[in-house]
Amino acid sequence: MILLVEDHALLRGILARALEALGYEVRAAASADDALVLLENGLMPELVFTDIRMPGSRSGVDLARWVQANSPKTRVLLQTGFAHENTADFPVLHKPYTPDELAAAIVKVLSSKAMS
Repeated sequence: MILLVEDHALLRGILARALEALGYEVRAAASADDALVLLENGLMPELVFTDIRMPGSRSGVDLARWVQANSPKTRVLLQTGFAHENTADFPVLHKPYTPDELAAAIVKVLSSKAMS
């Protein structure tokens, strides 16, 4: 299962459908804060796919660090439309990207070793 974290509702819907078309079960959250509530309440996705810049008290990088510290088997893939984001050594998919680039990035992240 993929936890998709994207604040733009239209893009969140498009991405959820794209991920489902690739065969993944998807849960969606509108912010890192919302995603953290799901994770703290026991959601255990294989992958957290999150935008970096979002409203709320946490960024996607903050969420990625929480996942790394609290759920090291869960992989993280960040996405951004900004060229010079501080990604704290997490994999990043830069917008815009094609469906094939999305699929390849997810396969690469899911096949990588667990974060240390």
